Amino acid sequence: MGVVIPELISLCRGQVIGIVTIVDCRFSQVASGWGIPGQYHWQLENPREITPIPYIGQLGFFEVPDDLATDAMPPATSRTNAV
Repeated sequence: MGVVIPELISLCRGQVIGIVTIVDCRFSQVASGWGIPGQYHWQLENPREITPIPYIGQLGFFEVPDDLATDAMPPATSRTNAV
């Protein structure tokens, strides 16, 4: 698939390093590039890298403090319509 997986020792751990949008979750009997057959597969879109924030995660979904999530989001940009 053209993806290079770095050595475990070089990975940043204990940090939030990005944000994605979960757009779907489907059960599949067929393996995909990353999915295992007979499992649920998340469809992710809009990946955004952020400045790493120290935080210990968990498996599956978990609560993140509101201020951490707010601080991690890039500032909103205003859009104006050109006339």
